[in-house]
Amino acid sequence: MLKQLIACCAALMAISISLSASELPDFGSSSSKIISLTEEQALGDDYMRQLRAFAPLVNDAEINDYIQHLGFKLVENNLQAHDRKFSFFVIRSSSINAFALPGGYIGIHTELIRRSETESELASVIGHEIAHVTQRHLARRLELQNQLSLPTLAAFAAAILIGVQSGSADAGQAAMLGTQGLAQQTIINHTRSNESEADRIGITTLYQAGFDPNGAVSFFEKMQANSRYHSNALEFLRTHPLSRSRITDARLRSQEYPKRNISDPLTYQLIKAKIKALAEKVTPLSIEQAESSYKQEKNKSLATQYEYAIFMIRAKKYAVAEEVLSSLRASHPKQPSFAIAEAQLNIHRETPEKSVATIQQMLVNSPTNLALVETLSELYIANKQHKEARKLLLENIHMTENTPYLYKLLSEAQEGSGHRSEVYETEGNYLLQMGDLGGARIQFEQALNVHTDDPYARARINAQINRIKEYLRQRSLRH
Repeated sequence: MLKQLIACCAALMAISISLSASELPDFGSSSSKIISLTEEQALGDDYMRQLRAFAPLVNDAEINDYIQHLGFKLVENNLQAHDRKFSFFVIRSSSINAFALPGGYIGIHTELIRRSETESELASVIGHEIAHVTQRHLARRLELQNQLSLPTLAAFAAAILIGVQSGSADAGQAAMLGTQGLAQQTIINHTRSNESEADRIGITTLYQAGFDPNGAVSFFEKMQANSRYHSNALEFLRTHPLSRSRITDARLRSQEYPKRNISDPLTYQLIKAKIKALAEKVTPLSIEQAESSYKQEKNKSLATQYEYAIFMIRAKKYAVAEEVLSSLRASHPKQPSFAIAEAQLNIHRETPEKSVATIQQMLVNSPTNLALVETLSELYIANKQHKEARKLLLENIHMTENTPYLYKLLSEAQEGSGHRSEVYETEGNYLLQMGDLGGARIQFEQALNVHTDDPYARARINAQINRIKEYLRQRSLRH
């Protein structure tokens, strides 16, 4: 498996050289004070295109919707963050880490979410990463490195990929050491002074957002303790240097605020449960163990029941999952997570019509809920209601900015509803967000050659083609 990952990283570096160089901003001479926000954003956009193409991003709308809402709750309470663009995403990994990229992109590993014991602990990490962005620690490090060279870009992306996939911080570190000795230059490795500043701002943000400021201290202590016994905690400590004095400083700062007794919301508990259920391998032994453990446990929490139902769906034990979900829906009929899980079960059982009305009503009450939009679209498609799915997705097309996988649903809905001429443009938009400039351009050019009744289609498509041409023009200027 590791050999495959290394080969994948080699391909990533090749693509970085052939494609991403054309999209990177020219930072000019190293005598400039600091790269501009526009240049920083362009660099971050390029990183995300690479990560979307290669890294195991979590494409579960419910998890992504939760992490976006949590992230923006913290952004709203950090005044320095109001003039910046932010996007939060989750990476499937057994290592504990979180990192900020240029342009306000903040990634959180699934294992970090699982290992947090309170929502305040999780929020403390995200608030800390937001502070790295607002204080421009990333841009300043780039400037200190006398501009970002292309090998550094490739090494950075490759190191993240190997570290994430293998769940080994050592593997990620080895990747950087083997690539022109850049282990100490990776952007996500912060200095102690950076960490101290991010701690100070992050704890303040944590309190102002309504969380327990002691969440940062308890998380730090957990990481330090876990590092003695579990290697998956080491990645966080390598990229975020942690000393005893730093923990002491964080504790003193948190004590400046009144103590809070905060009960974690059910949503947080359910998201953790879902991540755990999705991470578990489905084997005859794991199914047997899950069933045995569930039967023996008394006073099962809602999160435990939900986790079991999700795992049983994955195990194709549909009758078992239906029994658990029916009980959860009866006791909590307004809880979206239980209704969404039931909808997924009905899709698997080829009875999507049973959940359509329920999800429709929930979406009326929560029109900005990404998970409900995606679930209802999937129900419509499974129920051969492609016209309704197309309409719903076009009404919520803005959601594709951070979740390009919705374009795949839209493409299927357009095809099924007889709007074949629209599919090329949708596929082009998907490939463009995924960094495949050549494939995107082909799709857009095909879109121009088909008839459409949309009077604005040609203008949109030509704008995207011109955008790709500009990337290619920049490449030619650099050679």
